[in-house]
Amino acid sequence: MNVNLRRHTYIIQTGIFIILLITFSACGADKEKSTLHLNKGIELIYKARHQEALQELNLAVQYNSASHEAFYYRGACKRNLNDVEGAMSDYKKAVELNPDFADAHFSLGQLYDFLNDHKMACYYYLKAEALGRPNTNDYTRWCK
Repeated sequence: MNVNLRRHTYIIQTGIFIILLITFSACGADKEKSTLHLNKGIELIYKARHQEALQELNLAVQYNSASHEAFYYRGACKRNLNDVEGAMSDYKKAVELNPDFADAHFSLGQLYDFLNDHKMACYYYLKAEALGRPNTNDYTRWCK
């Protein structure tokens, strides 16, 4: 009977160890997985398979919530799916994570232009230009 109790205890301890191992391995950023999903998402955007791209980009963000690129491309994907609010949120998060990311500023300018908020559009266009984004003159000349 003592042997059975030890075996039962061992099985329970092993099970708890496995659960903890799985739990802790799922915590934190997994930049490698994030990058794989990010690249797959970008590839799908270029193929105009936006719904599939969104799924991949959601995973990229899930695996690394500090990736400004994942938020930027997910914003672009949402914009292509006509989710303006979602795109705005993701572009802003990309800027929050990397304030020097000129493309995110420029994309925010385009969204504000689309929403006819020219003051905010100019703010982001000029910021993108100041950060060195090329070919912004056609957008910023009306702002100066």
